[in-house]
Amino acid sequence: MTCGRVLQLAALTTIASLVSCTFFKSEPPPEEKAHQLYLQAQQLLESGQAARAAALLGRAAKLAPGNGEILLTHGRALVRTGDKGEAIMSLMKASELLPDRVEPETTMAELFARSKKYASAIEHMEKARQRVPEDMEVQRKLVGLYVQAGRLEDAERLLRMLQRLNPKEVANIVLHADILLRQGRQREALEKLQEAAAVAPDNFEVHMSLGRHLVESGQFEAGAKEFEVALGLKTGDTTALLELGNTLLKLGRSQEAAEKFSAVLGKQPGSVAAKVGLAYAYLDEDDAEKALAQVDDALTNDPKSIEAHLAMGEIMLRKKLPQEALRSFQRAAKLNPAGTSAHIRLAKLYRKLGRVADASAELELARMYAPQSLAVRRMLAAIYVESGDNLTTAEKFIDEALASGIDLEMLKLKVQLLRQRKQYAKALLVLDEALAIAPEDKQLKLMQAELIDAQRAAGSKKKKKRRRRKPRGPVIIRPDF
Repeated sequence: MTCGRVLQLAALTTIASLVSCTFFKSEPPPEEKAHQLYLQAQQLLESGQAARAAALLGRAAKLAPGNGEILLTHGRALVRTGDKGEAIMSLMKASELLPDRVEPETTMAELFARSKKYASAIEHMEKARQRVPEDMEVQRKLVGLYVQAGRLEDAERLLRMLQRLNPKEVANIVLHADILLRQGRQREALEKLQEAAAVAPDNFEVHMSLGRHLVESGQFEAGAKEFEVALGLKTGDTTALLELGNTLLKLGRSQEAAEKFSAVLGKQPGSVAAKVGLAYAYLDEDDAEKALAQVDDALTNDPKSIEAHLAMGEIMLRKKLPQEALRSFQRAAKLNPAGTSAHIRLAKLYRKLGRVADASAELELARMYAPQSLAVRRMLAAIYVESGDNLTTAEKFIDEALASGIDLEMLKLKVQLLRQRKQYAKALLVLDEALAIAPEDKQLKLMQAELIDAQRAAGSKKKKKRRRRKPRGPVIIRPDF
């Protein structure tokens, strides 16, 4: 071999070595690459780009399948995109890899609770409690789930323990108010929350809970103000935006409601709750096609969404397709047999279709699943008053609701009931009570005008009483002599 050839081979070997070194230096180990992707995803999550973050974290999880932290963050990102199935899978893997952490279990519990699958939610929250028994926040979340599931005895038992440890904790006061509300003790519940608001005026959760209680009692304007205060304390919070949007819908302010739901979708594009809320806002504006598009999108994200199926039913009713509406309500009832909303909607629709027996069966189911539920009684009272049937039972439910605290919707309902009975004077007295609570309420003013007209019309129809002739007494017959 010549000297030149040797030098050429040496040069080629050196170049190959340099290329090889450069190549391996440019490709870090899989764990390091996964960590880089994780850091990029964290930045995307902070900027609200959940979908892109989830994609990066999915790649990171494949590179480092044993990294529990990456899987946990991946699951949380998927929750924000609305991909519940994939989120659960990632969170379950994270839970196995992080046996001392509560976050995978609490995140799964909250995810199941949003779908109203309270048994599964409680199971995961109880697992979190077993992992870290001293975590008070986990225990408070468990109390909240017990309340939502109707397990009030379990909720009270655990809450008493928390109150003994810290009797002045504001979060415990809020939970106590939730239990009181479920027990039908609305006035006491509101007093508890007002007490909490006085102690902690800057507490976000207190204003959120107070807003929910006010809305539950029919005080929508006051409830909306509390949600606005909560948003002032935590700008852009999606839960507060959703609550405010739903309350604005109840007030008939559909355009403002649509803005709130759109703001949620800007932060969480996969939010089924926001899509459903936006659909109702469009429906209020008589745009059934836009509403339908939103619900279709929501059902694509979550085919088992109860609220989306209920919204689809309402859209079908607006499009005058009662049989399609019936199928949507039936799907919702099948997905959550213990839920009352689907049963009440089915009962209303069955009545319209003349299927009285089916309507009665749905109402009995609603009462069976939630016999003490104030919401069920309020809805039953509304159905009875609207149909003109069972007015005595309706009055009983209305009076029970009013005895537990101020309830504007029940006052309106009582006015309607008394008007049906043509007890106009009593109806006007109840109406005055309602106007004292909400003097600017347009519906109340309209009801007042209609009631005065009805009273006058009834007065003009009364027949004048005839004068009764005085008895003439016995007739004396005198004999003619």
